[in-house]
This record gives sequence, structure tokens and C-alpha cells, in this order.
Amino acid sequence: MSLSKTVFTTDDLLEILRLTYQEKRSSRYIGEMYGVGKSTIGNFLRKETYKEFWESQEDKPLVAGEVACPTTKRKMLQGNKFVFTSAQNNTYVHDNFLKSLLHYCEEEDAELIVGTFHYNKSGFQNGNSEETWFDPKIREYILDESCIIADKLLWCGELNILPTAVNPLSGLHNYTNKDSAIVPHAKLQLESLPTPKHEPAKLMYTTGCVTQRNYIDMKSGQKASHHHVFSALVVEIDDDGDWFVRQLCAESDTGNFYDLGWYYTPEGKDEVQHTIEAINWGDIHAAKIDNVVAEVSWGDSPESMINYLAPEHVFLHDVFDHKNRNHHNIRDPYFLFKMYVDKTESVKEEVEQTAEVISSMLDKCPNVVVVESNHDLALERWLKEQDYKKDPVNAVFFLEMQLQNYYAMEEGRKLRTFETACHLVDDRTKEAIFLTTDESYKICGNIECGSHGHVGNNGGKGSVRAYQMQGGKFNTGHTHSCSIKDGVWTAGVSGLLDMGYNNGGSSWSNSHIVTYTNGKRAIITIKNGKWKARN
Repeated sequence: MSLSKTVFTTDDLLEILRLTYQEKRSSRYIGEMYGVGKSTIGNFLRKETYKEFWESQEDKPLVAGEVACPTTKRKMLQGNKFVFTSAQNNTYVHDNFLKSLLHYCEEEDAELIVGTFHYNKSGFQNGNSEETWFDPKIREYILDESCIIADKLLWCGELNILPTAVNPLSGLHNYTNKDSAIVPHAKLQLESLPTPKHEPAKLMYTTGCVTQRNYIDMKSGQKASHHHVFSALVVEIDDDGDWFVRQLCAESDTGNFYDLGWYYTPEGKDEVQHTIEAINWGDIHAAKIDNVVAEVSWGDSPESMINYLAPEHVFLHDVFDHKNRNHHNIRDPYFLFKMYVDKTESVKEEVEQTAEVISSMLDKCPNVVVVESNHDLALERWLKEQDYKKDPVNAVFFLEMQLQNYYAMEEGRKLRTFETACHLVDDRTKEAIFLTTDESYKICGNIECGSHGHVGNNGGKGSVRAYQMQGGKFNTGHTHSCSIKDGVWTAGVSGLLDMGYNNGGSSWSNSHIVTYTNGKRAIITIKNGKWKARN
């Protein structure tokens, strides 16, 4: 068959249908067989050409079926850097955003891949039809099939999820078994799902969209339009096979976006790297810190996150652990004996260790903000509930702290127990900003960074849902499981992934939130001592 062939016989067309629907071959694969572009195959399958053939098939019944599991047909993508986004049928692209993405792909030697979804504004049937089309500017990038991106990471381009879905990842938690996955959808979401304890958490991502808002003016469509995000995900794979995913969130009006401080526009990439607004570290837990995570995050190396990104702010959640005398195990004789054997009974020494972590960041960032968290507050609970006479190791520090609190109450000052403790052991910590519960600290105008996540609404317990209901944008911590749900972004943990009490499956990950100066955000997850690909 001639490679220049562009007109198909009826047998050719039937074979294309068989390859597509029975063997689940991609348009790219079939195009290579016939020596044509994948868009030609796509046009045929979308019935935009060969109308006479399709009309001749109308009265013929379609019979199909297969035995093989879809997982056996996944192909492996070739390359080490990809950009994934999604597109809606019968909708024009956001031109400037697409141009910015194409410049990014050219600059970073990445492949752009677009997954599609269908939404019919005129009715309830949202599948393919003769009137279905996709913007010609993205047709060559469409890949609507399941693929392996890297070990334990899949592209679910075969999924066609309505853009009006409130929780597009609902029901997909076991769809990819234990593999992480990227799902094309107009919303930008991230869920961290539990896996067996000593395996990496399963991360399920949605992409956001490259096409414009195009919805029915009814409740479901209006909600979808509100949550429609112009964004993509970049995936980079290093020579060790480790993969890293980041969000590329565009400015709606310009289509410009940041990635690690570099700014991409329809005209290209800025020549100068920008500083970023903030990093929200995953919960720190200094007494249970993962030293490798600490080093690549805020260590002295020029390639650590804090030095490479040069943030204006860093936010510390649960920086204190209160491991040595926590109320959860204060009555556990085995635990107390273990603390005695390990010589880790001193609360003051743990405060000193924690203050050292805070001080280590002060030379590297102009604004170090300690967000009051439930573990920080455990120090105050210890003073309220325990008896220094039964704890000689901690008696002097206990009484020093107790006296400071009583002075504060006598003078009508609000208790700042953990801050007071840090100042008592390390004067340098006075340069840091210590927040109290419910104290607001906003960046970029409207992103609230003063909430740890442990306090919910009306005095209830905190949850991502509780913050979603408040309607604003939040950078939080507390759960140790990174997530993105609408405007609420949650970091993971900087401490150990096994802290002794998180038994069973775990959704914890060493993940941080990066906020750029335009208010757009990305979540970065550390793997094997790396926060980005190292080739």
C-alpha cells in the first residue's frame, strides 16, 4: 500500500474501524500503517469526511465484544517529559494558553497530549455524533486511550467524564489498581489514596482544560463553568525512572503560566527566573523529621527547594510534634519506658530541636511563618493536664513555661505557649512570625494561609470539605495527604511516612504547595531525595 495514499477503499475503512474498536489501536498507530496523519484517521472516525461511507453503513448492525482486559492493551509512551490537558467537543481553545503550552513544550522538549470529553449543550446524550468536532488547533495532540506514562503512572485518555461532574474522580479509586493516574477533565483536582503502608501513596490527578468555557445556563452547567480551570499537568521522568507531576495553572485572561518560577507566555519564555510567593511545607514534625526530605526542601544545597525557588514566604505547619510527652501516649507505660531507654524524655530538648528547624530557614527566606497547629497546641495541653511532680526530667521546664503562661494571663495577653517556648530556648526564633488559631495571613490577595486544617466550622473538626464550604482559597496541612479540591489545596508531610501510629494503608506523601506571585499554585512531591527530575 502506497505511503502517499490519502483515499481509502471500503475495505480500508472497515479495517480502520476494526483496528479502532476491536483492537483499540490509536489513530496515530493506524495513521502510520496507512502513511497518513493521525488527524486524517480521526476525521474519519468523527464522520467529518467519508460521509458516503457512513451513510452506507447506517442500516448495518454493529456487533462488538472482546475478552481481553483493557489493561493488557495499554501502550508505553516514549519520552521523558509530557504535558497533559483536556478539551471539550465543539468548543474553541483558549488561544493564548495553547500558544503558551506549545512554547513550553518546545522549550522543555515535552510532548503535548490532549484528552477529550463530550458535552452536548442541546440535550442529555453526550457521546459522539455527526455534529461532534474538536478545534483543529489541537487535533494532532489528541490521545483518547489508556497509556503507561512511567512505572506506576497511567494516562486515562479513554475516560470520557462529563465536565459537570462535581467529583470527577469519584468511583475511580480502584480503576487503575495501585497505579497513580492522570484523568482528562475540566476541573483541576488531586486525591491521595491509601496503598499498603510501605508503598508510595496513589495519586489521582485531573488536568484542567485548554478549551474555553461552554456550558448550559442551568445549575450543573453554571457550577461547572465556575470551576473550569485553564491548566495542564507536566510530567517529567528522570533516568532512575522516578516521575514528578506539577500543575501548570494559567491566568484566565492572558493564558500565561509559571513553572518553578519560569514564566511562559504566547510569545515564549521569560529570560529571567522569577521568585515565587510562598512554599507551604508538608507538616514538619521536627522530632520525627525525614532528614532526606528536610535536606532537599530547606537544606543548604543550592538545589534545595528553598534556595532554588527563593520564596518570599515559607509556612510551617505542625513544626512541633510533642512526641516526648504527647497526651496520646502519656499513660502508655511501654511508650514511656521506650522514651526513657532512648533518652528522649526531655520536652525542652524537643523544643530546642524544633526551634533549630525554624531558625535554619530564617537566613534563606524573609518571612518564616509558623501556623498554629494541633501538635503545637499539645504543649499547652501538657501544661494544663500533667503534674510536674511526677515528671522530674521535665519539672524545671514545665514550671518555667507554666509561670510564663500565668504572667501572660495576669497581664491580659493571649496565650502563645509554643511561641513562648521557642523564644525561651532560641532568641533567633523571635524573627519568625507565629500565628494563633483563626489568625488570618493572606498572600496574593486572597489565599488564606493562616489555617492549619485541624479546626472546621462552628467549632467542629477540620476537613477539606469544611474549607470548601467557606468558599475561599486556602493552603492547608494537617491530613498528611496532599489534595486539591476546588480552591482548597492541602500539603502532605515533611516528617516520616511511618510515625508509628498511622497503621494500615497510608495516603501520606512528602508533598509541598508552591504558590506563584500571580496566585496560581502547584503541588510538588518528593521522591527518593528529589523534588524534580534529575537527568
